[in-house]
Amino acid sequence: MSFLENIKLFFLEKGVKKYNSSSKRIVKLKEFNDIKTIGVLFDASDEEKYKRAAHLIRHFSGLNKKVNAIGLISTKEDPHYLDNTLSYNYIKIKDINWFYLPKSIFVDDFIKSEFDLLIDLNFDKIPSLRFITRSSMSHCKVGLNQGDDDLIYDFMLEGIPPSDINMFLKQLLHYLELIKTQ
Repeated sequence: MSFLENIKLFFLEKGVKKYNSSSKRIVKLKEFNDIKTIGVLFDASDEEKYKRAAHLIRHFSGLNKKVNAIGLISTKEDPHYLDNTLSYNYIKIKDINWFYLPKSIFVDDFIKSEFDLLIDLNFDKIPSLRFITRSSMSHCKVGLNQGDDDLIYDFMLEGIPPSDINMFLKQLLHYLELIKTQ
């Protein structure tokens, strides 16, 4: 990692601390049937990842869960596969400052939302999406354990290659349905 990259990540970390110092997050795990609101973060620059995220979001919406999703588009033009009938918000390159901080009202609202569950599908560790995950006020954050994520997630799945989003989603749904809080 270059010196310049380290400086950018240093200031991104300061941004996380700024968000997290202003309010305390309440961590609580709910049974799947009791989950009403879900936040989803994903890389919308890759067609396969986009389709998997869209499938997951449709699945949860079909179960009467209120889903709010943010996808990151790392290209200047919108990819051809974006489905305009879906109401996702997208972070684009113009929405990200030099320190990888996403600047947008919908990002601030997403971070402040107390989702019952936040699902992070950012397996490539894109700094702007990691910032949102780390700053989020969600009650339970779920993601893939990649060795250095102990402080980010409340619930991690491990033993799944980062390239296998299908296995992650299958395991996630399996374990969410197994959770009993009483």
